[in-house]
Amino acid sequence: MSSEPRPIPQPGASERAPADSGDRGERGTKGTGVATPQARLRRLALLCFYTLIVGVGTGLGAAALVKTMQMVELVVYGRHEGMTAHLTAGTSASQRFWGITIAGLLAGGAYYLLQKKGKPIRSVTEGMQGKPMPVLSTLINAFLQMITVAAGASVGRENAPRELGAMMSSQLSHRLELDSETRRILVAAAAGAGLGAIYHIPLAGAIFAVEILLGSITIRTMMTVLACSAVATVTSGIVVGNDPLYATIPLSEGWGNLGAALIVGALCGVLGVIFRSVISRAESNKTQGPHMLWTIPAAFIVVGLISIELPTVLGNGRLAATEVLIGRPTLAFAAALLVAKGIAVFLTLRSGAVGGVLTPGFAMGALAGYCIGVFVQPFMPGLPASDFALLGCASFLSTSMAAPLFAVIVTIEFTGQTSSAYLALFLAAATASLVGRAASETMKIPLNVTMPWNRP
Repeated sequence: MSSEPRPIPQPGASERAPADSGDRGERGTKGTGVATPQARLRRLALLCFYTLIVGVGTGLGAAALVKTMQMVELVVYGRHEGMTAHLTAGTSASQRFWGITIAGLLAGGAYYLLQKKGKPIRSVTEGMQGKPMPVLSTLINAFLQMITVAAGASVGRENAPRELGAMMSSQLSHRLELDSETRRILVAAAAGAGLGAIYHIPLAGAIFAVEILLGSITIRTMMTVLACSAVATVTSGIVVGNDPLYATIPLSEGWGNLGAALIVGALCGVLGVIFRSVISRAESNKTQGPHMLWTIPAAFIVVGLISIELPTVLGNGRLAATEVLIGRPTLAFAAALLVAKGIAVFLTLRSGAVGGVLTPGFAMGALAGYCIGVFVQPFMPGLPASDFALLGCASFLSTSMAAPLFAVIVTIEFTGQTSSAYLALFLAAATASLVGRAASETMKIPLNVTMPWNRP
């Protein structure tokens, strides 16, 4: 056996700068593998330029999607969300039923043809991993989502601009042959920017990119996601506007709300875990192939039948959440709408249709929090019912999205809350996360699940 010593690698022979620095492959003048200040400055300037391009493109895409949605809503309901938050008010049962039924028949054929004839659609996480997201298939898929949501499909509309922005960034990264770390950050930033642009929630969009997609925070990632989300939101603002999505009363930081946060956080946290698990199963077992020709129409017909008695079950969840954020319905109505919304979301996603779960989850959290408040309010008479609904939103999203910081920020931006709401929302989200983690362990629910942004 030979005992010759192995050669010692020479400095600069194979070393590269750390991946997080963004300086891979940029060598200094002495061949040490360390980027020069000029090279780092050049890479930073290019990253800023790419971020600007992706942000503007994502914002314009979001604006086009919103315009499409509004045109479809005008056809189906005679009005659109830009005119009123109560989209189904004054509509007839037959109008609601036939609107979503016809949309389901058309969507079934469209999704089937897209799957059969188009290139495979890549998820956001696949785009981050380096798989090119096809242009035409992603565009068709995004606009199909908006059309079906506008007609009443019970899923969120945020998935469409999220995938559209990610596709633009994915294509840019591949055409310019960007390094893997830069591509990963840009795709995540664009996906978050799409979310921020469609609802005018720029900070929530940036936090989504960091907390859910990237899972880490560095100066480079924060600079990119914040700038991209801000640019996209400003760009889309010409169509989306800048008003909060939901109108409600401000949440105070009194002792009563802090106590309510503990109760609502614990209960809604468990419900959020269950919802996340159910949605994961729907996404993992989503109908494929020719079966979509009947499963999607069937699911839409069921939702249409539910809408005859519960009109606000339709759409992305804004109608349902508004019922309890500014109104005071009976416990029976709120509970029925909560169950109906959950069934509608599951059936829609399981049938093969595509959409998001943010606003449906927000609505279910509001409804669950309101129902809890009806029972608790006699012991806390000073708290309005809408306080329990708001706490339910942050608590439910904390576990359904597995992102407590995002849950708090999106609740604040969705409803235009002031700093007086922060303490109660923080406590509710933290309680929900703690109880939700314990519930996941007890019920043996896996932490890594399939969601709309990472579906295979």
